[in-house]
Amino acid sequence: MEKVIVSFEESAFIVKVEGKKLRVSYKQAELPFKEAQEFCKENGGGDETVENLRLLSKYRDQINEQLRKNGRAELSGWYWSNEESWRYNNCAFVVYTDYGLVFDSGMSYDYDVRAVSAL
Repeated sequence: MEKVIVSFEESAFIVKVEGKKLRVSYKQAELPFKEAQEFCKENGGGDETVENLRLLSKYRDQINEQLRKNGRAELSGWYWSNEESWRYNNCAFVVYTDYGLVFDSGMSYDYDVRAVSAL
């Protein structure tokens, strides 16, 4: 597996891996989809794509090891992406960061969210 570089800022951490560089907020909330999108916008996000969340999931163990060492909350569980489902109305995709699974869920359900921005 590729080497993961994690660096820390005041309000977010940066992950460099597979030629990508993502800034991920420490701040996390459990919200329905529409509120989750507002949360991300307010916290410097906008790139909470399925692809980016699956990349974080793929390297979750290495990322979480660094987060633990720095006293930060780890990535775990289901996270909202910013992508609406193409299969169902009023649904959007969530990613299970423990295993990288992708599922479309009703927008009214609460899932975790963190702001992600591609650098």
